[in-house]
Amino acid sequence: MRPEPSVILLTTLIGVGQGLFLAIFTAHSLALFDLVPAPDGRAFDVAGSAIALLLTGAGLIASFFHLGRPERAWRTITRWRTSWLSREVIVLPAFMFAVLLYALVQWSGWRPVLAELPGGAVIDLATLLGLAAALIAFALFLCTAMIYACLPFLREWHSPLTPINFLLQGCASGFTLAA
Repeated sequence: MRPEPSVILLTTLIGVGQGLFLAIFTAHSLALFDLVPAPDGRAFDVAGSAIALLLTGAGLIASFFHLGRPERAWRTITRWRTSWLSREVIVLPAFMFAVLLYALVQWSGWRPVLAELPGGAVIDLATLLGLAAALIAFALFLCTAMIYACLPFLREWHSPLTPINFLLQGCASGFTLAA
């Protein structure tokens, strides 16, 4: 198997962006329960989210280089019921939008309290948006991995372990970048 360089860039950049955001939100969540000290100010969350957006945006741009007819790319959305590629095309912008909202809420400091947990932890708008973006990131890992896992002629990837591999590789690279 010799994948196109644009496919390698696409999967790598998007995976790192997803993993980076998951690292940022993990730190946010752990600080919420006083398990780790909260990062200084909002700079960590905002800068990390911006880098995650840049990485996923660069991966999206890389995807256009392996399309046979880029002018027809919008049509991929219409097959979302049967195509993992169509689902990825829908979920990737949703992930980017959720990360953007998370970053904007963190940057603006507008964090209304939505709920308070019994232990005293506060669930605010940023936490809710971060949770939504994290769930969408997991869905995006699944969509991207299943594009390759469902192809029987790619024996190296036709495995139920492919989604786990994508998740672990993306998180490893994203957490490393966050560190």
